[in-house]
Amino acid sequence: MRAIILAGGRGARLGGLTDFRSKVLLPVAGKPLLDWLLDELALAGVSEVVIVHYYAGERILTHIGSGRDFDLDIRFALQQSDRGTMGSLMTGFSQIGEDERMLVLNGDNMVRADAIKSLMKVDGNGLLISEHDTPQLYGVVELSGSRIRSIDEKPDPDSLTSRVVSTGVWLLSSEVIRRLQSDFEAGQTELSTAINSGIEQGLEIEAVRTDEWHDLDHPWDMLKLNRRLLESIPASIAENASIADTASIEGDVHIGEGTVIHPGCVLQGPLHIGENCDIGPLAILTGSTSISSGCRIGPLARIRSSIVMRDVQIDSNCAIHHSVIGPATTLKSHVQVDAGPVEKHVRNTHYRIRRLGLVTGESCMLEHGVVCSPGTILGSQVWIGRRTRVHGEHDAGVRLMGGDL
Repeated sequence: MRAIILAGGRGARLGGLTDFRSKVLLPVAGKPLLDWLLDELALAGVSEVVIVHYYAGERILTHIGSGRDFDLDIRFALQQSDRGTMGSLMTGFSQIGEDERMLVLNGDNMVRADAIKSLMKVDGNGLLISEHDTPQLYGVVELSGSRIRSIDEKPDPDSLTSRVVSTGVWLLSSEVIRRLQSDFEAGQTELSTAINSGIEQGLEIEAVRTDEWHDLDHPWDMLKLNRRLLESIPASIAENASIADTASIEGDVHIGEGTVIHPGCVLQGPLHIGENCDIGPLAILTGSTSISSGCRIGPLARIRSSIVMRDVQIDSNCAIHHSVIGPATTLKSHVQVDAGPVEKHVRNTHYRIRRLGLVTGESCMLEHGVVCSPGTILGSQVWIGRRTRVHGEHDAGVRLMGGDL
């Protein structure tokens, strides 16, 4: 079985986190989302994968390299222009050949191998479906038994008749894809809309339900997925990690090669710490936290339920909760991030988030004593001066100094 992964999009709803990278490379539970998906495909028995890239695609190629780290034959296909999921599919299909059937998946989704295997058992064409709390953001599926009767892409919330949505994980025959090509050439860019037109003309798609699918569309989705994935990772400590005798380690904790845990640190799992990190002394890391490689966490820092990306420096006495800290960001001493319930309005959709702290883009600088209100979101290369209280959302490159901003 072969698979096409659609990984061309930027992920604008993720803000500064995708200023310089594709969203498929954002880290959750210790490795990029794309790596998780490739591993699950290999476990499901897929042999070959074509990754279709467009935005920041060179970083995907650099990261995957030869693909030797995965038990898959991996190839790449460059999408020449942004023409939606249909454009990505046709680009990938041109590389796949004439297989009888193939999987088609979105690179910004996480789906488990068991769900993929269930889909692969379908005799004809199939689609993984799942229930979602905000179905209006997806293709809402109407069923007739196990067959799909219709797919209504991003319908009006007031007209919803179902909470069942398309996961975007398809099993399609090459015949169906060739038929879709004429719709693409006629200007259709949305795959589910084109397939819905095919269903109206007699195309049969069998639905396979799953609870093992997670979409990554907003920063708070990263935190939710990070927590779920960490729960599935067993404890492991690299042989050359240096851990002080007075450090306390409880639960499932992963510590990577070359990482130093100084005296008095408290590490409570599920917790992932990458390679060549320096933690403490007396730092406290708890509750579904992921620290990427090359990070320095200073004395008496407290981090809970957060994602800290590569090469971040968090100085002494900082307190970070339910946050996503972008790569190469620096938090000077006594930075305080408050986390709590927030409401966000993104592209005409209202979100109520149970708990959110700070989200930063790449290479931000928060000087000594900065206080961040719940739900603060910063673009890349934002500078915040000493003892500034910051809240709301701020664009890339701004400088904030003094007062309540």
